[in-house]
Amino acid sequence: MSGPPSRVAPPPVVRAATAVWFALGAFLLLENAVLWLRRDEFERAAARAGDDPALVGGIFVQLTAVALLFGVGYVGGGLLLRRGRRWARGVLTVVAALHVLWIVLPGATAVNLVTLLLITVGLALTWLRGTAQWVRQH
Repeated sequence: MSGPPSRVAPPPVVRAATAVWFALGAFLLLENAVLWLRRDEFERAAARAGDDPALVGGIFVQLTAVALLFGVGYVGGGLLLRRGRRWARGVLTVVAALHVLWIVLPGATAVNLVTLLLITVGLALTWLRGTAQWVRQH
């Protein structure tokens, strides 16, 4: 009678990649929380620009939904990568590419540059040889 198979800990490069993807998911949620905390500022700016301040809430809901989708993609993809799922690297790459388009097309901000840096580091770690070897073994 044998027990469940022993779990081999992922190599440091995979743990680092997972940590970056988790950090990116957390950063997106933090960034979104800051937006909501500054909602009054955005409503006043909309009023000064002649726009309806009531629209800010709807825009924030949409931004929150997008942040949650990307966050779930990064955290879920990171978990799958840590478990050695070969296709997780493709999922993370697609999520990252869509996210880059989402933040670059409207224009770069300082927050977007931090996001781009995290995406770049995450992708680099995800596609390193050590990560490739890890997913091939599983």
